[in-house]
Amino acid sequence: MPGRRWWLLIVLIETLLFCTIGYNLNGGEPSIPWALAGLACGALTVFVFVRAQKSPKK
Repeated sequence: MPGRRWWLLIVLIETLLFCTIGYNLNGGEPSIPWALAGLACGALTVFVFVRAQKSPKK
């Protein structure tokens, strides 16, 4: 699992990936919904990593 220092990078990479996809699908125009979806996806990924790290190990 990535540590805390990687969380912002994970969110940034996923946001940029979604922005690129939205930009290409939108005919070369910026797409706010795709950017927001990227932020949400990045935040959800980090949240899952945090929960997985805090869960008790067996």
